[in-house]
Amino acid sequence: MRLKKLLPFGKPSRLLVCETDGFSLRGAVLARSGSRIVLLHQAKTEQVDMAEAVADVVGALKTDGWKGDDPAVLLTPAVLSALAELPVNPKKPRPVAQMMELVRWEAEPLLMQHMARWSVGQLLAGRGYMAEEQVQAVMDLQQGKPNPAGGLALSDKFSSRRFGELAEELGYIKRSQLNACLAAQAWLKADDELIECNWTPQGAVEDIPGTFHWLVSCVNKSLLQRWTEVFARQGVKLKSMYPQAGCGINLLPKSQTAGLILEPRRGQALATRLRAGKIAAQHQHLGLTQSPLEICLESYHAMQAAPNEPLWLACGHDAPLLAADLRQMLAVEVNELDDPAIGEIVTPGMAGAARHALGISGEGRCVGVREGGPLPPLPQRLEVRVAALAALLLMSGAAAEISLMIRKDAVEAHKQEVDARWKSIDEATRRIKAQTEQIEQRKKALAQQRADQARLEAMLNFYSHAVPERVALVQGVLGVLQDTVTDEVIIVSIDETAKSAKAMPVAPAMPAMAKDKRAEVENFNIEAWAVSEAAAQAFIQKMKEKVAPWHLEARDAQVSSRKGPLNLDGFAVLMRLVRLVESDSAAPVQQKAGAK
Repeated sequence: MRLKKLLPFGKPSRLLVCETDGFSLRGAVLARSGSRIVLLHQAKTEQVDMAEAVADVVGALKTDGWKGDDPAVLLTPAVLSALAELPVNPKKPRPVAQMMELVRWEAEPLLMQHMARWSVGQLLAGRGYMAEEQVQAVMDLQQGKPNPAGGLALSDKFSSRRFGELAEELGYIKRSQLNACLAAQAWLKADDELIECNWTPQGAVEDIPGTFHWLVSCVNKSLLQRWTEVFARQGVKLKSMYPQAGCGINLLPKSQTAGLILEPRRGQALATRLRAGKIAAQHQHLGLTQSPLEICLESYHAMQAAPNEPLWLACGHDAPLLAADLRQMLAVEVNELDDPAIGEIVTPGMAGAARHALGISGEGRCVGVREGGPLPPLPQRLEVRVAALAALLLMSGAAAEISLMIRKDAVEAHKQEVDARWKSIDEATRRIKAQTEQIEQRKKALAQQRADQARLEAMLNFYSHAVPERVALVQGVLGVLQDTVTDEVIIVSIDETAKSAKAMPVAPAMPAMAKDKRAEVENFNIEAWAVSEAAAQAFIQKMKEKVAPWHLEARDAQVSSRKGPLNLDGFAVLMRLVRLVESDSAAPVQQKAGAK
């Protein structure tokens, strides 16, 4: 089994890197070789429908020999990369969910502004299908502004029309050009408000204490899911999406910790300032109709670069010509960021994204967006814990093997000595066994003596304390009955059950007594007969009052109509006299009963 299957959280060794501008798709299979990347396969298509474009590129790569079992990353202008200022210290990171809310709060308005670039008019102008004056004229007609060609009447006529249809009707574009831009717009723009984000820490903000720069990438969630499904239909897992401009910085040597990096793309350029190895500032310039030289000059001046600040250019195979023009215009040294894999198909951004995804470059110079949001820290990932457990098991097994080997050598070294002493050990064992038997007999004799002593003490305690106390209690109950019985009440029976033999839990008479933890240790069942119900109730009430000094309670009192002596009509009275003690006090009573 290969290592990447055993450690799925590790960096892959090969990767499919794709890049699109909305109108074409290029792809390359790149492999890691030490600190370099090697180009294995590459393909390109001008197919506007990105679903078909992915199928064409993957098919061409497989025809060229690619097996199709490597993950993929995608560079697209739909991903926004920005530098956000957050009150979060990278040394004290917050939970992923809390960090996601902070990043989304900063990224959502920036992404909305970014999505405005992908209007039909901007795409038509960016492809050179329309001039900026034509775009403005169509927008004026849509907004109902007066137009020199037809005045207010013409503006009212076209104010409710769509941009593309209006531009086609005015003869500015062809239908095929409009269809191409509409198809590209579907893969660059989404209408939902949900976004996926990722972030990586940078340095502290100089003029705001407690605030730090964070490099943030974000994209519409539905767009990310759509791209993921398109790659999945070709059997390829889309690992993450990167911004089209911003990954070229990974081509910068690790030893270079400061400087200004210009990364021009079609109609735009990203300027990044690196300071102490961290990104300190970024500026994205949009110029749909400007040349790469004009865009680079605008970006350079916007960053207010110092004359001695190192300047790097990531521009692909056109870098030598553009670098020469910049040297002439700016009178500064321009260094070219290059890589052997860069060519007609592989761009600096693709090479930089590959170096980042393959783990060659630093982690903090660009960031990709994955479906489901950023991964939790390594110690919290399930696969890391599984790998740690597997490593622990392997180490435990190795330690056990080493221990067994050491013990085996020790056993073999002492085997002869043990054999020589075996006879003496056997004799000592017999002596010890005999002594052990004697000790066991003595233990049994001592245990029997303790049992006899405990039995005698229990008997003495019973006759000296329990019997007198019980006699007094019985006499007290009989005395209470003698004082309580009137001419209207007859005692039928007194049944003293064996409640004193074991402590019974108290059954609560009312819900309020549900937590009574006392136990019954004495119990007298009294059956009486009264000539009237009033006499019966009076008897019960007097009994409750009379037995209280004896620490008894009258419980379960019942009165029912029943024939009495001489078949007279009357009422039967049943009640229980119980003595209650706390649960902790019930044990001595049980011991007394057991002694009896």
